[in-house]
Amino acid sequence: MQPTIVKTSEAFDFLALVPQLVGFQPEQSMVLVAFRGNRTCGALRFNLPEADAAAKVLRRIATTLIGTLCKIPGVDAVVPVAYTGESFTEANGIPQERFMGCLVKRAEMSGFLVRDALCVGADAWGSYLDPHCPASGRSLGFITDSRVHEPPPPGARGSIGTLASGTELPRVSPAQRERVAREYRRYAGLHAPSGPPAELLPVVGEVLDSVDIAEDALTWDTAALHANVVARLVFVLQGAGNRDQVMLQFAFGREVGENARAVNQYYWALQAVTGRDLDDLVIEQHQRGISPEAAVIGDLMLGLTDQRPDPERIERGIALLKLVVASAPRPTRTAPLCMLAWLSWALGRGSVAAIFIDRALAIDPSYGMAVLLHRMLSSGLLPDWVYMVPAAGHGDRGEPGAT
Repeated sequence: MQPTIVKTSEAFDFLALVPQLVGFQPEQSMVLVAFRGNRTCGALRFNLPEADAAAKVLRRIATTLIGTLCKIPGVDAVVPVAYTGESFTEANGIPQERFMGCLVKRAEMSGFLVRDALCVGADAWGSYLDPHCPASGRSLGFITDSRVHEPPPPGARGSIGTLASGTELPRVSPAQRERVAREYRRYAGLHAPSGPPAELLPVVGEVLDSVDIAEDALTWDTAALHANVVARLVFVLQGAGNRDQVMLQFAFGREVGENARAVNQYYWALQAVTGRDLDDLVIEQHQRGISPEAAVIGDLMLGLTDQRPDPERIERGIALLKLVVASAPRPTRTAPLCMLAWLSWALGRGSVAAIFIDRALAIDPSYGMAVLLHRMLSSGLLPDWVYMVPAAGHGDRGEPGAT
């Protein structure tokens, strides 16, 4: 798939495009839009520092942010954009000027060309590098009315358009949710969901094989799924090993799914002996150093490899899992929510992932994978592969991500 090229000659057109690059509308954020030559190749989002932060703190934060930018190969220029709830009127000029000054200085010291430095405030927008920018800023209407918001040309990638946070769920009728719940109870009554349904569990004349289910699921029409199909997938995902296997398979393909299932056999046996939580066992065994096969799966889970996932498979998986979450009984949503978080993180959308994790923790604050992902996201960690330059034709979205 060829990338969609959107040319922006005006700063307000560029600002209309930034939310598309990070996957949601930033708030209280500093977004670093990275360039290779004249094209964007990444969008990194960070929280703004406290308004009264000391100068040395601002310098340290700016150094850290630019250090992250340095990890993206081939970057030679940057446009930092501050999104703040402060107004130009109250600031009597452009808000966040102290922090932006530190950031621009650090970027230039690191050899980056700063093409522009912009701010979107509560009442206006402006450029820190424009000596003619009025103290009251420029109208937000320029951004709202930008041509970037026009429908994409026929055949263009559909991701260019209006979007909010990227975490919206599809509408599912109460009747459909009840049907899914009823079917799920039927599956759960036949076999404990904490066990390994991947062991060719026969149910209603069918065989539940999590590798086959995962691969088939990416071909399903989410607009016309029977309640039984959704319930079956929800049931399979309740086992932590199946959850991780399906998630990795969505991202990397069937072979990785089969390898993950083989590794899970070891963990399930260990869990049966120790009675411990599977998520805890996986982390502990990975830290100790186990078989090469298990280490590879663990590295994929933690993003400690430059093996890139398939963005198109991930997008299909995300669309499906959103429907699953919207349809499933509330106590069963933690697993697919964590999967949504990890898959978003795998695309570099750390801020979107954090929203999904918050929802999972609201259901079960002690859920192992949610706690682990919350820790990872809070540290600002992104997988190694988001910093790699993709090979041609691999569906790259041109965005290392939003942390």
